Amino acid sequence: MVILQMLTFLLLALLLMGMLSKARPWTKTIPPGKPWQTISVGFLPRILEYRSSLLALFSGCLLAILAGWLPINLAAIVAAFALLILLVPMRYTFTTQGVAVGEAVFRPWSDFSGLTVGKSSLKLAASTNSGRVTLFIKPAEMDNVLKYIQRHVKSQSSNSIVEGE
Repeated sequence: MVILQMLTFLLLALLLMGMLSKARPWTKTIPPGKPWQTISVGFLPRILEYRSSLLALFSGCLLAILAGWLPINLAAIVAAFALLILLVPMRYTFTTQGVAVGEAVFRPWSDFSGLTVGKSSLKLAASTNSGRVTLFIKPAEMDNVLKYIQRHVKSQSSNSIVEGE
C-alpha cells in the first residue's frame, strides 16, 4: 500500500511539474528571428492549453482518494498547486521564423502545412508527426495575427481556412 501511495505522489508531482514547465521552464528559450508580436493568453485559454494535464491530475486524485491512497487534504494541496500554475502568465510570441508557446516551446513556420481558423482559435496543422498547435487568440487580435500567419503558413486543400468554427 505504501508503494502505491508513493507512486501516486510521484505521478501527481510529475504532472504538476509538466504543467509548470510549459509556462515557466528552468531555462528560457529565446525564440529565433525578429520578434513581431507578443500576445498574452487569458485564463480560460490556459485551462484549454492544460486540459489533458488537468484531467489526468483530477481523475488521478479522485481515484486515489476513492482507493484510500491519497488523503483529501493532499488532494486539495495538489488542486491548489494546479490553480497556481494556471495563474502563471503565459504568452504567444510570434517571430519572423515561427511561434513560441509559453517560454519553452518554439515551432518554426516550416513545421506547419496548413491553418484552420475558428472564432477565437487558430489551429496550425503540422507537416511532420509533431502534432498540431492550437493558439487561442482574442477576437479583437485575430485579424492582425491571421494576416501575419498566412504570410508564413501556406494552406493546402485538406487544411483550408474555415471561418466560424
